[in-house]
Amino acid sequence: MKGVIICVDDEFMILQILGKLLRRNFGKDYNIELANSGAEALSLCAELKAEGLQIPLIISDHNMQEMQGDSLLIELHKLYPKMLKIMLTGHADAHSVGNVVNASALYRYIHKPWDEDDLILTVAEALRSFAQEQKLAEQNALLKEMNSRLESSLSLLLATLEATANGILVLDSLGKVVIFNQKFTEIWQLDASTSTNDSQKLIDLILASLIKADAANFQALIKQDNIKERDLLILKSGRIIEYYSQSQKLSGKIVGQVLTFRDVTTEKQEQATIEYQALHDSLTNLPNRALFDQKLSEAITYAAEHSEIMGIMFLDLDKFKQVNDTCGHSVGDLLLKTVTQRLAICLREVDLIARWGGDEFGIILPEIRCRENMIEIADRLIKAMEPAFILEGHRLNVTTSIGIALYPEDGSDSSTLLHSADMALYKVKKSGRNNYC
Repeated sequence: MKGVIICVDDEFMILQILGKLLRRNFGKDYNIELANSGAEALSLCAELKAEGLQIPLIISDHNMQEMQGDSLLIELHKLYPKMLKIMLTGHADAHSVGNVVNASALYRYIHKPWDEDDLILTVAEALRSFAQEQKLAEQNALLKEMNSRLESSLSLLLATLEATANGILVLDSLGKVVIFNQKFTEIWQLDASTSTNDSQKLIDLILASLIKADAANFQALIKQDNIKERDLLILKSGRIIEYYSQSQKLSGKIVGQVLTFRDVTTEKQEQATIEYQALHDSLTNLPNRALFDQKLSEAITYAAEHSEIMGIMFLDLDKFKQVNDTCGHSVGDLLLKTVTQRLAICLREVDLIARWGGDEFGIILPEIRCRENMIEIADRLIKAMEPAFILEGHRLNVTTSIGIALYPEDGSDSSTLLHSADMALYKVKKSGRNNYC
């Protein structure tokens, strides 16, 4: 039976857009229900719970007329404490946000208008976290029951541990190893003969496989009491292990600690690859326009805070279309890659070059002392194009035009600075190309 994600917003159009977005991304595994007010959301939750349906997540707008989002989420937390809650807010009120974070265990708040990718990633992570929490709760409940009958039911406990998908390590109140399953030894690549007889040796093997910072963190973790923590551990081999730690109690008294482990190396690598591809051009491997915009905003902020000059350039290859038309797109693509290599050599380590689009490149130049610095760099870039390009039997003579703008002289914000550089590039093109302005 599908779980239910509930969306709450008193603005009909926004609610419909949010519902459509979630159905497109999560409709296969979850039903998406919409509520136009806090009261409607409370009523809907009660009906769904009465039907035995699970509600892992509710997403609510903050500013609503009849009942504010923070009040709704606080009330829902009292009724359904395990339900995860995300609040959408266009005007983040520190008091309201702090109130809902403290009183309703808010999973996260997201600014409106939301970034679609950020919202989808947040919802996906929340759902995964809820599922893991449910799974771990079931495992811990089973372990607690088994502890009360450990001597008579050890074989059943071992069978249960071996049936789990995660590696499990159980420590006593002194941090000594009580038991672990086969999956645990596989994840940590321990010898099959490893046993609980030498507890410290087993812990030392784990610590020795971790990078220095995580080894210290893990050593501190196993000495703590009454903790509930999830985090990542980085191994010297480069693998990434996700762990979850939960205090183990018996008759209300802490008697030890249960740690579960999962190898997330492939998952994290795939996530990093996706994030990299989203911010880089697939042909040249340069940052793309999205990352350029982000870095430009950061550079302007830094320059403003430190009263520094910084600059940007728009660089355009002259008559690039003729290369594609006469030599083919494969040669055009190869030319762009080779041009990228020549340009990168002319820049400093602190500079950033991005493919803005087509045959146009954007360059961010922080830590500029004066206008002459920009001219020196522009001269190097133009001269770098002078040697002919020999590509797939074609001899190509390529020139470039460059538009330059400086902060704060030509603009104190991203859009103004970009416009100034674009206008400068237009002037170069109009006046004959192969120059800068």
